[in-house]
Amino acid sequence: MTTKKIIVAIVLILVLVGGFVAGLLLIQEQQEIRERAAVPDGDATASVMPTSGNFDVGDSFPVSVYFNTGGIPINGIEVELFYQYSGASPEVVASNIEINPTLLATGNWTCPVRDISASGGRVSIQVACANIAADGFSSTTDTLLATFDLTITRQPQVDPVVVRFDPAKSVITAQATGQDILLIPQSQGSFSVAESGPVPTVTLTPEVPTPTTAPAAATVTPAVSPTITATATPTLVATATPTLVTTATATPTLMDAGVSQPTILALALAIFVILGALMLAL
Repeated sequence: MTTKKIIVAIVLILVLVGGFVAGLLLIQEQQEIRERAAVPDGDATASVMPTSGNFDVGDSFPVSVYFNTGGIPINGIEVELFYQYSGASPEVVASNIEINPTLLATGNWTCPVRDISASGGRVSIQVACANIAADGFSSTTDTLLATFDLTITRQPQVDPVVVRFDPAKSVITAQATGQDILLIPQSQGSFSVAESGPVPTVTLTPEVPTPTTAPAAATVTPAVSPTITATATPTLVATATPTLVTTATATPTLMDAGVSQPTILALALAIFVILGALMLAL
């Protein structure tokens, strides 16, 4: 082999090793981002109310989201709550996100994110607010952040319906350090939906009228008495037959799995090395 080919081979090996190390670092960085969202030793908390309830199909009720900074000034909060559903559409529909008007009235809060989405068997409720005051915002008691409504449109296949926080997408940021201080939320709302009872079967028995005997002809003297005959006409009563209605249940749709960037990078580098080896062989 010539010196030029040896140098090219060394460069290719270094590129391969560097790409492998870069892939490991990218994977580690993605894991660290998830850990920074809601921390196990945070001082701030987030919670939902009510934490439980029993409802019927057709009911609509509000759910409130609270936060407590633990006395630490903050400059922002972002929370995401979610619950699961089965079928093509949610059995329980979320709507009408409302930010606490008391917070907005101060003029120090802006809440650009108020989003509800449903995809792949999961309903997500997102709220994000920033505080623009110079000294931030702090509290030592639970403070209302926002409310949203849940409406039960049909019987859920999985009961109860559990509304919980996504710890990877929920953050409370400290004013002084910019670090997340939200303790991993444990609060959740568990809502049961009463199943509809069986439809009662009603059987109607036809009524058979009793024939009436014709009255005897009346005789008046000296005139001839006409004879009047009454004829009984039976009345038929229809029998109602209840119809059984069957509700079809759609099969839940599963989301497709994706391919990570490190995997694509590794494949590209492998192809590059193979091409380089072929060039050296020539």
